[in-house]
Amino acid sequence: MTTTITRGKYVLVRADLAGDSTVLTDGAVAQTDGRIVAVGSYEDLRAQYPDADVVGNGRQFLMPGLVNAHHHGRGLSGLLLGQPDGGLETWINHAWGRRAVEPYNMMLYTLLNLIRTGTTTIMFNQSATARHMVWDEAQANLRALNQAGLRTAFSLAFKNQCYLVYGNDDDVFSRMPDDLASGVRGVIEGSVVSDEDYFGMTADLIRNYPVDSTNMVRVLYSPQSYHWADEDTLGHIAELARAANVGIHTHCVESYYQRLYAERLHGEGQTPTRRLHELGFLGPKTSFAHGVWLTEEDIALMAETGTSISHNPSSNLRLRSGIAPVLEMHRQGVHVALGTDSTSINDDDDLFQEMALAMRLHRPPGLEVPHLSSHQVLHMATLGGAYETTFGEDMIGSLEVGKRADMVLLDWDRISTPYVAENLDVLDVLVSRARAVDVDTVIVEGSPIFEDKQFRTIDAPAVVEAVREELGTPEPEDLTHRRDLAARLEPYLRDYYADWPVPEQPSYHYQSLG
Repeated sequence: MTTTITRGKYVLVRADLAGDSTVLTDGAVAQTDGRIVAVGSYEDLRAQYPDADVVGNGRQFLMPGLVNAHHHGRGLSGLLLGQPDGGLETWINHAWGRRAVEPYNMMLYTLLNLIRTGTTTIMFNQSATARHMVWDEAQANLRALNQAGLRTAFSLAFKNQCYLVYGNDDDVFSRMPDDLASGVRGVIEGSVVSDEDYFGMTADLIRNYPVDSTNMVRVLYSPQSYHWADEDTLGHIAELARAANVGIHTHCVESYYQRLYAERLHGEGQTPTRRLHELGFLGPKTSFAHGVWLTEEDIALMAETGTSISHNPSSNLRLRSGIAPVLEMHRQGVHVALGTDSTSINDDDDLFQEMALAMRLHRPPGLEVPHLSSHQVLHMATLGGAYETTFGEDMIGSLEVGKRADMVLLDWDRISTPYVAENLDVLDVLVSRARAVDVDTVIVEGSPIFEDKQFRTIDAPAVVEAVREELGTPEPEDLTHRRDLAARLEPYLRDYYADWPVPEQPSYHYQSLG
């Protein structure tokens, strides 16, 4: 057995929502073969384990590994690959013009970004791709994830309806000229995966990665959203997930149009969350992404059933979706995690920057109005993510005895330079000041995968060069055609939604929860 001691000037043992987080000064964590066996003062642990190797110089900040609770595995954002930012409903189709990168290298490049920002666990949702590529891409992604050493909740995104709009796609096709309709149909048909193939591939993944406390990969079902799969399919997925004892991850009311879709079909109050609940979909192994337009009743259903959610503030802002009602989620007791959705504010997947953004964003006016605290956002990025990814709070998310040794060491000297007053809460300072550049060492299962700012499991220069070399070749001939199709399609999408009543916004305001 191998025991190491990781020490820090400050050690965040556990981030708690109520503000009473456990922080040690001159503390340390001892781990044996990936399991935390002791937590306390460095002096005491050094005496208890005199022969253990020591990681850390005693001037750093030690904390639990971060959980990126919603990600699509694009180290290069859609913007950099040719997909301009925009409103979600038109932005999605501009992905047709996004430059592709060989999956294994793209995943490794993604992991370079995630690891250097302190991420030790990722909720990875593989986006829908050309049907003949799905399985091969999944294998490439998993090979890269296993090589890098990240803990992973893995799912294949799936849709079987509403490929163009939230409703009948024929309503849009009927308005297009024949050449545009033909081209758009060709792109869509090339990406359709049958129900049978999706269920078969996911079942195979579950068999390959069975639910086991020692398994670094957990496989989940993932219908892409309520509107992208019919209700019979959604109900069937809920049954399959329960039978296999695995989780479900899905997008939910990322935009207001998505909430309207369910209400236009089933009547006022029949939100996607309500419909999913009636299908037996909600529960402690189900997680949502986004939830920008949840109602108070939706949030109550989530709290009642133990359904969790990933808050993705950067993505929601970039795609003009709005600001999720995170304060209400916390008030009602919903488990909230934090993710970057491959669309972070600076295209860098920096969860420290995401935490700072979340804390500043959720500060509505009024001296007595609740706001998001540093303790809460740190909980979201650690324990909240542990629950949301289905690895569970008994395995990861805090540095407590019995848990897996997933940890991050940060350069507190830089964070606190030139001066930090002694009366300040160090967690306020951490969330306000820390960035990816401060990450010195990342440890998963007791082993460093990033140490002294050097990658230990990935040949970073080789990966960067491979991606640069691939993207340095001429763009595929059909890419300009696909970009043209998306650009020509956009006015028809805008016309389709023209009479959908979005809330009036005389000025910027917080989500009303109406």
